[in-house]
Amino acid sequence: MLSAFSTYSILRDVPFAFEGDALSVLQTDVFIQAFLSSLKFAGYVTVISLLIGYPVAYALSQSRSPYKRLYILALIIPVWSNMLLRIIAFEKLFYPDSILNMFGISLDLIGTDWAIVIGMVSIYLPFMIFPIYAVLEKLDQRLLEAAYDLYANPFKRFLHVILPLSTGGIISGILMTALPAMTTFALPERLSAGNTILLGNLIENYVMRTAQIDLASVIALGLLILMVGIYRVLLRFDAEGETLV
Repeated sequence: MLSAFSTYSILRDVPFAFEGDALSVLQTDVFIQAFLSSLKFAGYVTVISLLIGYPVAYALSQSRSPYKRLYILALIIPVWSNMLLRIIAFEKLFYPDSILNMFGISLDLIGTDWAIVIGMVSIYLPFMIFPIYAVLEKLDQRLLEAAYDLYANPFKRFLHVILPLSTGGIISGILMTALPAMTTFALPERLSAGNTILLGNLIENYVMRTAQIDLASVIALGLLILMVGIYRVLLRFDAEGETLV
């Protein structure tokens, strides 16, 4: 944080002084493009994850199968594995020559937006499913029975009872999916072949390649403020933290 508003640097021995020159990075074309790209991909990933995650979470909450715990475990296990290994696995599959050739499938997605979206959805989907599942699992079944007694059809029961009561889980899932999607850097770097720059990539470039720590600090500080703001919004919908996983 100090580097964002002063000449302080761990890499250079310069006289200390407060200044705001680094804030100019927020007006550069590269930052604006990275910010817009981050919003775009976060939006795509969040919408797709919600469309897939809500039905999955609902099906799990309604399931009475003896294998229900195994289904949940199957969703959790990928989260435990190293993210970089999963990204590299997708990278290998997205080249024309891959193990998929054994099944007559040849993909050529590296360097495309599709590669980034598919990779992000596969990695962040559990963060959408579990908050929604946590809420749906705790729904008072007596409310559904009351709706049934009042002759509400399944669609109306979902629209007027289930969906409103699961809003907290939906909001939590959206926030927990959108934020990491905006700030990731390894995934777009590998799956876009370096063609797509997100905010995370921009910070990495300033730190690792150009050693402009002050510029990276400004962007990181902005993301930190965004994270705190999102956390405050999350608490308004989930004051007791019941949907945080």
